[in-house]
Amino acid sequence: MSDVSHDALPKISVCLLTYNRAHALPATLDSLLNQTHGDFELLIHDDRSTDATEQVCREYESRDARVRYYKNPKNLRYAGNQSAAILRASHEYVAIVHDGDVYRSDLLEKWTRVLVAQPTAALVFNALEAMDGNGAVVRVFHHPYGQLVPGLQLVDEMLLRPDSPIFGIAMVRRSSVLSVAPFDPRIPTLADVDMWFRLLFRYDAAYIPEPLIRVAAREMNHHNHLGNWKVRSEHELIYALNSARRYPGQPGEVARLRLRMTPMIWKLRAQAIVGCLRRGKLRDASRGLAYAARRRDFTAGANVDSVVDWTGIAVQSQC
Repeated sequence: MSDVSHDALPKISVCLLTYNRAHALPATLDSLLNQTHGDFELLIHDDRSTDATEQVCREYESRDARVRYYKNPKNLRYAGNQSAAILRASHEYVAIVHDGDVYRSDLLEKWTRVLVAQPTAALVFNALEAMDGNGAVVRVFHHPYGQLVPGLQLVDEMLLRPDSPIFGIAMVRRSSVLSVAPFDPRIPTLADVDMWFRLLFRYDAAYIPEPLIRVAAREMNHHNHLGNWKVRSEHELIYALNSARRYPGQPGEVARLRLRMTPMIWKLRAQAIVGCLRRGKLRDASRGLAYAARRRDFTAGANVDSVVDWTGIAVQSQC
C-alpha cells in the first residue's frame, strides 16, 4: 500500500452511473459521501430515468457541493453513459460506481493509494460481497491475485474463463481509458468487460483482496437475465474481439485460441437454455436454440477495428 499521506492523496472523480433505481440511490450516495478520502467530485450520470431518480439526486446536489447531477439528452445505454462520464471527469483518477451498491467508507482511499503505488496499473479492483434482494450478503468474490497483476496474464485467464473477475465497479486512470477508445457501443450492456480487456493489453491491473463493496441484486425484470440472447451475443462478441486482439497478425495463434474457447462458449449456451427450461421460460429456451443454430461460429462477423473514436461520444453526451 502507498505511504502517501492522507492529505497528499490526489483529488479524484467519482462517476456514478444510474438508471431507474431511485429507491436504492440514497444508500449508495450516503456511502459515497461518507468516504475517508473525501476530496472528490461526484458526477451522477442518469441515463434518462423515468422514476424519481432526478428528484433524489437534486436533493443530494443541494446538500453537498461535491455532487453534480447530469441527465443524458437521450438514452445512451451502459456503454455510452460510461463513456460520457469518463469525458466529463476532471481528474486522472476516476472511480466508476453503480446505483444500488454500497461502498465501504475506505474504498476510495484504498483504491487511490494502490493506483498511486502501482504506476503501471490502468485500473484497480477488489474483492466483492454480493447481496440478495433483502440486503443480506450471500456470496463473496475473492481472487488469488497479488497487488499488481500483469495485464497479459489477466487477459489470458479471462479469455478462457466464463466470467470476468473484474466487475463494472473499479477505479481507472482517465488517460489510460482515453488511450484505448470509448466503451464499445456495439456492446451496450457488457462494455465494461471489453474495456478491461483493451486496457489490459497495454497496462497492468491492481487488486485489493478486501471486500470493499456490497453489490446489489438485480431486479427480477432486469434486462441482463439468463434468457436475453442479445446480451449473450454481447458476451460472445467480447471473446471474439479480444481473441483476435490477443495475437494481432497471427491468424494461426488466433485460430488455436478460439478452438480452446469454443467448448466453453457452447457450454454457456447449453447452461442458459437449460436454465430457461427449469424456470419455465419456454420461449426464451426456444430462442436460445435458434440462436445457437444460427451462430455456430461465435466469431462470425466480429470486426475488431470498428470501435468509434471519442468525438461522437462528446456530441452525444452534451447535457
